[in-house]
Amino acid sequence: MPRVPQEVIKESYLLKSTFFYNKLQSNGYFDLFMQVQNLCMLEGNKLNWSNYADWHISDAAWQTLQSSNIDPMLVFVHPKILQLNPSFLKYYRSVAMLPQKGLKAISGVNNVEKIESGKVAAGSLSVETIGKLASTINEVLSLVLSLAADIGEDKIQGMMYATAGTNIDGSWRNSIGNEGERVIRTIIVKELLLQKDISSICNRQGKINAISEIENQEIILSIENIRTINLKNGFSILFSSEPDITLYDDCGAIVGVIEIKAGLDPAGALERLGAMLKSFENTLIEYPQAVTVLVASCITNEVESRLSASMSVRQKYITTQITANESNQRKFANAVRRILKLT
Repeated sequence: MPRVPQEVIKESYLLKSTFFYNKLQSNGYFDLFMQVQNLCMLEGNKLNWSNYADWHISDAAWQTLQSSNIDPMLVFVHPKILQLNPSFLKYYRSVAMLPQKGLKAISGVNNVEKIESGKVAAGSLSVETIGKLASTINEVLSLVLSLAADIGEDKIQGMMYATAGTNIDGSWRNSIGNEGERVIRTIIVKELLLQKDISSICNRQGKINAISEIENQEIILSIENIRTINLKNGFSILFSSEPDITLYDDCGAIVGVIEIKAGLDPAGALERLGAMLKSFENTLIEYPQAVTVLVASCITNEVESRLSASMSVRQKYITTQITANESNQRKFANAVRRILKLT
């Protein structure tokens, strides 16, 4: 199973796509526009915008907005809206296409992350802070609108998602490995849910819930916060590191371990191989019958040679072989289920 350069490239884009979607979901961008839009429909026509110039909204931008029949609340920051809904700062900053670092730099407000994350209570922002944030964002948006031929809700959403994408892209390179683990874990858990194999789930804070208490969608969305999955046949799955996934039987013995090496840099492949082999060897010393499974994105010729010579790797997969289609995903998940004596 030598490394195929095209497969490495393909895996890079597959993981990047799943990473972006997950971040848009977990960071609330899919709901953000609808939340502001809903408040706008309910309360927008009651806002007084007569002081728009004081909030650094230019006449040219105001006229562009008026001619488009778009409610100003969807575009510009009104001090009252920000005071009562501090977390909406993320929406307005994103529409203005400003990164958090940029907003902090030009507004002089340092707790932007805290405000956007909902950790600042409604009504607690100072008049000075609101003034700085509103004037900064409105000034940027005034320039954009004054140069625009027209503006519509689709363009407003596009501006917001463009900023979200830029922010997410900045964190992508440091998250390739984590995203590979998240995708493989999700594939396994989805099949377990489909087959109704799960009895309870324990999160990383130690809270245990019966499967009947949690919606399937909620489980998938919180996959990164799951520590242990307990199965109806008494077996369990532990998500951790070194190894990434450990499979236990009903007596507590390890029946399988899975290492996920989603790094895409061929130069680091040997280093990743060494860490993985050590993890497998440590498991096999105590549990010689355990099934060791390697899932890797990049297997060079040298790595393939060492894997072939090693007695500690009993199953191996290229990540794209698993993620290629739903059929392959289920085949892999059911290979794991066989180790867990579920088939």
